[in-house]
Amino acid sequence: MKVDRSKLRTVAFKALSDFLAKLHIYKSMGDYDSAKKFFDHYSEVDEEMLKVRSLVLINKLPRRLELQPNLFLRENLISYKDYEPNFEGLIQSYVERFDPNLMEDVLTEFLKYADLFRYRK
Repeated sequence: MKVDRSKLRTVAFKALSDFLAKLHIYKSMGDYDSAKKFFDHYSEVDEEMLKVRSLVLINKLPRRLELQPNLFLRENLISYKDYEPNFEGLIQSYVERFDPNLMEDVLTEFLKYADLFRYRK
């Protein structure tokens, strides 16, 4: 399988636009049977696409961490500090970014969303 990236904004965009317009027409008319038949035809998964899917999953990269560096003012000089792109770096950046009196609030917020940032294989 080869993708010609130069055609994504032209040919591919037009083809996807036409596909969605046709599906929308079926939906607007309430023609469920035709819409289902049309959509199912294009969403069938054959052996070739299963091979493509397995290759994509093998080469899948882990979700990117939203990690931001910090700036510190020390002795009238601004210093920049970057962190390792892992969970320890993420936590360290928060520890150094916020006032120690606010750390309990930061920990509470982090724990609320911690499952969104876990690696899944």
